[in-house]
Amino acid sequence: MNPEPSQLQCAACEEPEPPFILTVIKDNVFRRLCADCLLKEHRGLFCPVCLDVYVAPPPPDAVNICLLCSSTTHLNCSSSSSDDHFFTCPPCLDPNFSFFPKSLDNDGSGTVLDLQKAKALVAAAEIAVASAKNAAAQLEEEAVNKSIESKDAKEKAKEALEYLEDVKDKASGKKINPRKRKNSDR
Repeated sequence: MNPEPSQLQCAACEEPEPPFILTVIKDNVFRRLCADCLLKEHRGLFCPVCLDVYVAPPPPDAVNICLLCSSTTHLNCSSSSSDDHFFTCPPCLDPNFSFFPKSLDNDGSGTVLDLQKAKALVAAAEIAVASAKNAAAQLEEEAVNKSIESKDAKEKAKEALEYLEDVKDKASGKKINPRKRKNSDR
């Protein structure tokens, strides 16, 4: 049996203590990922060149699509010179490509985040926030549906009890007068 992963461990690459861990929720499963793995697993949600997160999916004629994955890039960000709207994204082009380093400041230089790393971290955080908002909206919808189902079940149970009382009264020979029913039964 596998031990439960550490709270500080990336669920994808199993890096023991990456500099930033973000939580994403998909199909009601919480996953803690480092910024690099989060971006690699959600390539279709942002431009891999400028690292802008797409608020809404861009129109197909406004982007180039990676030949190997779901990644899309703005036309002006792509180095592709062809008009066929296809390119190869950085992670597909280079298997060792990293959006964000697994560790920071190993050389002791004091330079922790440059602009590109900061953009990658912001993109990963925006995707994690969108994931949490989507999960919250789904849970809220589920709660409303369960509340409605509960109210309907309560009403059916009340009707069943009233019917049972009527059957019991009929079996004992009592006359049933629907107008004299107790207020608590209504």
